[in-house]
Amino acid sequence: GARVLATSKPSAMRALRAVSCIVTPSARVERGRTCDAVSGRSIAIPRSWTRPVAKIRHLETRTKCSSRSISQSPPTNTQRTRRSRVVPSALPETVFSIGTVAVLPLYGAMIAAPNSAITKRAMRSCVPFAVMGSLYFVAMAATVQSVEIQALVKTFITGVLTSGDFIGKWLTFVSACFGTATTAASGWLHLLSLDLFVARHVYLDGLETNVPSAHSLILCCMFGPCGFLAHVLTKTVWDKVRR
Repeated sequence: GARVLATSKPSAMRALRAVSCIVTPSARVERGRTCDAVSGRSIAIPRSWTRPVAKIRHLETRTKCSSRSISQSPPTNTQRTRRSRVVPSALPETVFSIGTVAVLPLYGAMIAAPNSAITKRAMRSCVPFAVMGSLYFVAMAATVQSVEIQALVKTFITGVLTSGDFIGKWLTFVSACFGTATTAASGWLHLLSLDLFVARHVYLDGLETNVPSAHSLILCCMFGPCGFLAHVLTKTVWDKVRR
């Protein structure tokens, strides 16, 4: 149709240029008139020519609105479940750091200032253990929600049901669990809490029996059972020396 118009009359060429001006985004259409692409004169546009352009613009508007409604639609149950299982990558590192830093002042106070009223009040209180328990709960919650741990649990159950070797599969399962950041953080907080509990007992018992406990508390800081054993031996030797 364009070739017929182009070869018939010069006015058809101007009309074709006017149509190209309508289709191009840079053309200005005001009250059914547009500009000629060559001469720049104003040309009247029939309504039948502008209807296809109006339909195209209407379809584009509807497409944009439908895409926005789809993008802003509420998440489905599957999406909510996947989002709820996602554990922030910084959470294990955060609870690990907070727990490690929280116990250091307590050990320093028990070793450097055992007779201080502040140290006695802090170690006889349950607040330090409540803090450590809260951190441990957060770490365990992150561990349970971890996708890696859930996959390891499924593998462990499948291996036990297939081979029947519970002990061997359990050891493999525990070793694999501690290879993840969430389980390592929760295990570390578990050890810190137990070591602090042992150190508290050694400290309070040393005050009551007047037995030196600084060396035992140093061992309790990283090796709780060894610190308790050192305190028992020190207490036994100290009682014999007194006699």
